[in-house]
Amino acid sequence: MGGDWPVSVQTMWKDPLPAFSGSDDPRLASIIERIANLQKLGCQIIRFAVPDMSAVESLGLVADLSPIPVVADIHFDWRIALRCMDFPIAKIRINPGNIGAEWKVREVATKAMDKGIPIRVGINGGSLPKDLAQEPDIVEAALAAAEREIEVLESMRFGDIVISLKMNEPDEVVRANEEFASRYPYPLHLGVTEAGPLVAGVVRNTAALVPLLKKGIGATIRVSLSDSMEQEVLAGKEILGCAGKSLRGVRIVSCPRCGRASFDTHAFTSRWMHRFYATDADITIAIMGCVVNGPGEARHADLGITGAGNSALIFRDGKIIRRIDVCDADKAFQEELDKLIEEKAK
Repeated sequence: MGGDWPVSVQTMWKDPLPAFSGSDDPRLASIIERIANLQKLGCQIIRFAVPDMSAVESLGLVADLSPIPVVADIHFDWRIALRCMDFPIAKIRINPGNIGAEWKVREVATKAMDKGIPIRVGINGGSLPKDLAQEPDIVEAALAAAEREIEVLESMRFGDIVISLKMNEPDEVVRANEEFASRYPYPLHLGVTEAGPLVAGVVRNTAALVPLLKKGIGATIRVSLSDSMEQEVLAGKEILGCAGKSLRGVRIVSCPRCGRASFDTHAFTSRWMHRFYATDADITIAIMGCVVNGPGEARHADLGITGAGNSALIFRDGKIIRRIDVCDADKAFQEELDKLIEEKAK
């Protein structure tokens, strides 16, 4: 994380963890399966809220089996953070606004240093330390909160630090992270807090994250949405692509559909989207509604599909290669996609 490492995509588990009966609990297996599917979509780190001691035991079982690093998110009780580090937790997140006295932070850092676990200092504009919460400039207040924690950790020679400076307004997120990056070398986790539902949240995160990423600021991102974890991961991947930081994977282009359409692009995209994003191949897929848009306007795509009356056309590099009945479109497209991926792998 940080330096020349690629920017990673995170999400956060949306539900409380149950009290598992053991490592063979089917509920645990279901959670691990979903984490594995998130990994296929491009998620590289997952964070869990740990509100009490009972949740620690459950998180320990998850962390032991998870295919990606698990982060423990701690508020208020530093003892929860201490207990979490008895398990294979990859990172501890604490909030200076509610973790309490400095000695508590020092206890957490001492154990983290002993275990080789990094600490994310998570500054949130809505939960700043009490003496900073009334400052007129929320950006300066957030920076001051971060600096306090850094001074404590550096005084202990603890350097495995990640910082996040999250606010609801994109311009404040940009300003805070730009200013921090000019002062400190520590990696930044980027995001907009309480960003909203799918459309509003993606727009606000894009407005904040793309300018920062284009300047080389940011080591990890989480697109916080009032939506599913899968949508957060997909949005994160697309934002990285817009900023020129994209990892390997499929790029999807599709038309919005109009009165000319004879092919249901919305339904096809919905059925195929997760399969596309789980494909580790640098290809562009076009899903178009009519012959006006495809293959003409989508001739740059490696593989595409469009409607033509009662038929569907499959095209590669702007050339039609198959005409099939619409009801056979999914099967035929899968065949052509498999061929393309096999060719790209050679």
